[in-house]
Amino acid sequence: MPLGCVIKVHIAYARPFWRDQGFTGLVLSDLTEFGPLFHHSPRDASHGGLVGFFDGGPAQRWADRPASERRAKVLQDIAAYFGDTARTPVDYLEEVWTRAPLHRGGYVSVSGPGVMTAFGPALRDPVGRIYWAGTETAEAWVGYIDGAIRSGERAARDLSALT
Repeated sequence: MPLGCVIKVHIAYARPFWRDQGFTGLVLSDLTEFGPLFHHSPRDASHGGLVGFFDGGPAQRWADRPASERRAKVLQDIAAYFGDTARTPVDYLEEVWTRAPLHRGGYVSVSGPGVMTAFGPALRDPVGRIYWAGTETAEAWVGYIDGAIRSGERAARDLSALT
């Protein structure tokens, strides 16, 4: 189950200007390559923040391009939803996860077709005295910290039932 292809981007603005337009900052769309996009600003609106992703195919297409081209594409795509103000952030930070040496991929493992249907439950089955826990073994929120916590709690319950 290799990790997926993901490029994660944080974009900072002086203020959450999209609120003035009545928008939340959440974008789920297939109209642009960059997305989904999430509002990532503090409640007091002391600055604006968006976080978003190139996932899957778009991540594969953009991973080897220069960072300046990715940045231009990100700002172009955000501007498609929120207008030209989106083109002038105060900061921009990205991580091409497939190029990061310690994890080499995205936030969720991707199995081939039919693998989870056939073998998914086996991810949780103990092998002798070995009990498995980790985000990939979760029954919900696989790939996220919530899934990892749920999985750890499940393994702890299973182990405590042995005593």
